[in-house]
Amino acid sequence: MITAFNRKVIFEGTDAEESARIWSTLEKHGIKYEMKTKTGTDPFERQLKQNANMHFMAGGIPASYMDDRRNYLYIIYVHKNDFDAAQKLLNE
Repeated sequence: MITAFNRKVIFEGTDAEESARIWSTLEKHGIKYEMKTKTGTDPFERQLKQNANMHFMAGGIPASYMDDRRNYLYIIYVHKNDFDAAQKLLNE
């Protein structure tokens, strides 16, 4: 089981294709991992955009037009005992 106390970050970045390559490689070789995805927006900003979308039907502009491209941060953790083996696999 991977917990906050026994894990190490194997990948942290915004490239979705790279994160998919990493987790699929780990999965293929039977290395357990945990992936977290974070957005660059805070809850207050998300609520404002939801409100703007609701008002779109009343003649407003959709929030997607006010938005920059949403960036996601992908963080992949492995058990600290598997870290060296995982790094070796990913660097091949």
